[in-house]
Amino acid sequence: MKVKVRVPATSANLGPGFDVAGLAVTLYNTFVFELLDQGLEITGCPQQFCNQDNLTYRAFVEGAKACGLQFQGLRIECSGDVPYTRGLGSSSTCIVAGIVGAYAFMDRSEDRQEILELATQIEGHPDNVAPAIFGGLTVSVMNEEHVTTLNIPVKHDYRFVAFIPPFTLSTEKSRAVLPQQLPRQDAIANVSHLALMVASLINGYDDGLKLGFKDRLHQPYRGTLIQGYDEIMSVLEQDDHVLGCYLSGAGPTIMALIRESDKKGVVRMKEELGDLLKDWQVEKLELDMRGYTCDYE
Repeated sequence: MKVKVRVPATSANLGPGFDVAGLAVTLYNTFVFELLDQGLEITGCPQQFCNQDNLTYRAFVEGAKACGLQFQGLRIECSGDVPYTRGLGSSSTCIVAGIVGAYAFMDRSEDRQEILELATQIEGHPDNVAPAIFGGLTVSVMNEEHVTTLNIPVKHDYRFVAFIPPFTLSTEKSRAVLPQQLPRQDAIANVSHLALMVASLINGYDDGLKLGFKDRLHQPYRGTLIQGYDEIMSVLEQDDHVLGCYLSGAGPTIMALIRESDKKGVVRMKEELGDLLKDWQVEKLELDMRGYTCDYE
């Protein structure tokens, strides 16, 4: 028997929602697990990750411990379209898939809250793993080892345009530039912007999104690590049809929000950005409302 797990990409932080808010989008990684009599076989990823340090394998091991699965060997087949270290939750897809794969062999693949708790322990924070598990837009709060996650209903039909650069940015490097302390006025601004953003998405108040997505906690600092960041953000903010823009996850991907009815939005933004997008990949995505899926083969 094989277990097939498909996990959506995620876009976290959403501007002021640092380590709190995240959403799942229609870009996926797929993992197939098969128990073996012995050994470890991993295919579909770079050779340097085809060993016991593989994040998916490590998550599978932790998941097996948690759910009581005993195994001697494992084969993992990896495939998908979520780019590595680009701020779209590639590591979260690996973590969630590994845990779900182990739980599935014990017929517990729908224990989503328990899977969330374990995934958060491995990842360190829930903003990426929560939407990968539950789908949609989520906000999460950690209280010691317990994670409370709620789905936020989004009133309008939006599209998320991902501007994915040809270079990577590690989470460790992007966290290293963050300040240890934040001025009170910046903290107040972030709290108010997050509240405005969430309320605007729930109520369909598009006029509140541009301000709501603005951030003072991490984007001004991480932006210095991304070539062309200030110029791209400036162009997007001047486009009246762009409802908001933000740095996806730890970066370097930049995300823009438009209405579904804005059929020419991608073409228009490409023209406006011109040479700033040299070698960048542009993806028009939708909200994924399911989170991970698990099937047996």
